[in-house]
Amino acid sequence: MNPPNLPGEGITPKSYEEFMTALKEFHVNSNQGLTDVFLEQAALMCRDSMVLTPPIVKSGGQGLSKDAKKVGELAIMGDVHSVVVGERSGSTNGRRGRLFRKLGSASLQNNFSRFWKLAGDNPDLMAGNALYARMFAGPGFGTEKGFKRLKNYFDRIGSQEASNVFNRPVIDSEAGVKEVHMKFRDKFGGRIKRNGGPGIKFWERFEAKDGVLRDYIKRRQRAVGRIKSGWVDTLNKLPKPKFGGVEKNAGRSGINQWIKRHAQSTGYVQISRQQAEVFALGLTFGNRNGDVDNIATDTDVKNLVYGNRVKQMPAMLANILEKQAKKFNRQ
Repeated sequence: MNPPNLPGEGITPKSYEEFMTALKEFHVNSNQGLTDVFLEQAALMCRDSMVLTPPIVKSGGQGLSKDAKKVGELAIMGDVHSVVVGERSGSTNGRRGRLFRKLGSASLQNNFSRFWKLAGDNPDLMAGNALYARMFAGPGFGTEKGFKRLKNYFDRIGSQEASNVFNRPVIDSEAGVKEVHMKFRDKFGGRIKRNGGPGIKFWERFEAKDGVLRDYIKRRQRAVGRIKSGWVDTLNKLPKPKFGGVEKNAGRSGINQWIKRHAQSTGYVQISRQQAEVFALGLTFGNRNGDVDNIATDTDVKNLVYGNRVKQMPAMLANILEKQAKKFNRQ
């Protein structure tokens, strides 16, 4: 049974030994050349690795689709928003809660200029609420007298929220957002929400200028597909298998640009052949992209790939045998 949230819905993880047993059986029964059987399965394993490495859609698989790309982009946005929010993001109640805590902090520090600046910058949060509209309406707005009239109310909020959280300046650069984001990424092993973090209430998160935060998230989202892309180069370096003298484009079609655009020369393929009493073939392949933030390890990608090949080979074999039977019957 798969652990929860594994990408390979309906695939039972298998070991290398179980995969090799199935591969040998496939080779013997398919009556196809050993080298080409190995090359075909290696190519399909590269493709499976791309499909099963996050991001993928929630139902499992479809890891090469545009929907998978969207999942990855939303995951990045959610991670960033878990620690940094836009100055004007969130619900009206959430923004008002954050504003009132800032007003309380300013009141407790007797900083009436900051108090009125905060109130003046957020008139929309007072609109539609009769109590808040009365509190901030009239000739007393922006004056020291008006500040003193509201001070008792907001001092209580400030004392309850005795913290420097609400005195932080709004982040106004991508570098500032990155500094906060990376600090929490490091703390939670690369993936903040996935690893149980950060546990910060909305109004206590760092604030950034909305445009600055949006640009930072977009830049981070351009990396979606990079981990998958290591298998593109490996796949391109594998010789194509030949069956009946015809090259087969195994596993190479339908790979979207959002993955291929990251491909670099990180793949490797090593093939060795020995002819003694028995022909022996060795095939080693992989990529050097690395298991970033343990994404592949946590989702058990390697054993799911073995499992999918073990699952698919009987169907492939049945298809081969059916074609051979039809060809025989036509003779």
